[in-house]
Amino acid sequence: EEAFACGRRAVSINPQNDLFWAGLASSLETLSFASLDDNLYQDLLHLLERPTVRPSYVIRPIISALRHHPDFSRIVELTGSGKPEIGFNYGDVAEQLSAIPLFLRMLELNPIYDLEIERMLTFLRHAMIEEATASKMKEKCLPFSVALALQCFTNEYVFSETEEEKEAVEKLEQRIALLTKKGHPVPPSFVVALGTYRPLYSFSWAQELCEREWTDNVKKVITWQIIEPLEERSLLDQIPCVTSIQNSISKSVREQYEENPYPRWIKTGLAYKNRTLASVLRGSPLRFDLGDYVSPESPEILVAGCGTGQHPVCIASRFSNARLLAVDLSLNSLAYAERKTRELGFSNIEYVQGDILELGKIERQFDLIVCAGVLHHLGDPLAGWQILVNLLRPGGLMNIGLYSEIGRQDIIAGRSLIAEKGYSTSPEDIRRCRQDIIAMAEDGDNEMAKICNRYDFFSLSNCRDLLFHVQEQRFTLPQIEQALKSLQLNFLGFEMGDRRTLSRFRESHPDRDCLTSLSLWHEFELDNPDKL
Repeated sequence: EEAFACGRRAVSINPQNDLFWAGLASSLETLSFASLDDNLYQDLLHLLERPTVRPSYVIRPIISALRHHPDFSRIVELTGSGKPEIGFNYGDVAEQLSAIPLFLRMLELNPIYDLEIERMLTFLRHAMIEEATASKMKEKCLPFSVALALQCFTNEYVFSETEEEKEAVEKLEQRIALLTKKGHPVPPSFVVALGTYRPLYSFSWAQELCEREWTDNVKKVITWQIIEPLEERSLLDQIPCVTSIQNSISKSVREQYEENPYPRWIKTGLAYKNRTLASVLRGSPLRFDLGDYVSPESPEILVAGCGTGQHPVCIASRFSNARLLAVDLSLNSLAYAERKTRELGFSNIEYVQGDILELGKIERQFDLIVCAGVLHHLGDPLAGWQILVNLLRPGGLMNIGLYSEIGRQDIIAGRSLIAEKGYSTSPEDIRRCRQDIIAMAEDGDNEMAKICNRYDFFSLSNCRDLLFHVQEQRFTLPQIEQALKSLQLNFLGFEMGDRRTLSRFRESHPDRDCLTSLSLWHEFELDNPDKL
């Protein structure tokens, strides 16, 4: 709280300093507001817009602040049961929520990691389509309705829906199709309501809507749900393929990410300035001991398994004079990455399709190889890791992320539930599975409650990646230590989002050498399975 107060003073003195905003966001991540002052909502709204702030890290603290807003808290309570009082009126509630800019912007930028708010939005969506199809929706409620359509598109329609809603969606789509075919005006409420249930680009008449005049609010829905996805389709043929994809597991993983590019993101947090590799790794907060390492002037970086581009753009913003080769199995993910990279103005990232298992054939070497959240989806992770090591220049650096066997006991329980109930990876089954997990969590199942607290639980592709992945392996730290020895790699340390974990470790292990002892970290993880 003290750090957050200091950060607010800093940004008030120099509001253009993005390092100050990054520090403010960092101090905010673990806060829950017990009270607020007159300027807090405005400060939080400004915070969301800064380029160094990743919205996903501050959603929960912002929700804790919004709960002190009288209208917001009343509406959350009113819709909590899913059966509000008689006389509930969507238009009135949407108009009140439209007057809370911080909430609207949060809905636009990121999935909402809160089951109570999810219930509220699920109920309001149902109420919206009823009013829209009855042509009762008021213009004053349009700002919230638009924000809800953008939220649903971003979370890929993860909210549960009833048979009644499905019928209403089908009828609404047919009405829009008929109006466009006849060249008649399409009510904005129709477009927005349908966009809260289905991506507009998926309909044959979508292009027709792009050619019509809309207010700025509705135009944003048209842009996000039609224009940008069509732009991604146009980029598919422009992405080169640098390796064959022959491995059967690689083919299955590619198929998953073609269907569900991961993750869909709107805004990420960029570094406040780029620095050399050594400056970043030796500086705060990492403080790694690099010995006599000297940074290359123009480092070549490989991002092996780049997904939808969030990781490459963050890396490109972090390291100076870097050139990145970003590789992924999924063309749809790469097209999303290319579009977002152009949107942010980066020109030093080359996206290509390829399989890690075949990368040895590209005959290139790299100063830094980043492979986070990828190797554990291979049939033989260590074989893939060895291929990457062979691509590393002597004295080069690797940033590797692997699943923890100890830290994913909740996921193991979730995957067992999926196998037991025979859920498929269809959107309908993922939604039904989520509702089962939520119900079990509310009945006191601790492992299911942990799943409900994970960020990836709150959007469709992320939930599939989290629980339904076609291929997953997990590691203990002794296994990683053995892998490092066999690969002749030296462990420099962990990169952690939550610095409290490092502080807790150092309380019992103050010696600096302990920070690179994987055996000591293994003991720590056994005692703190949810912290590492």
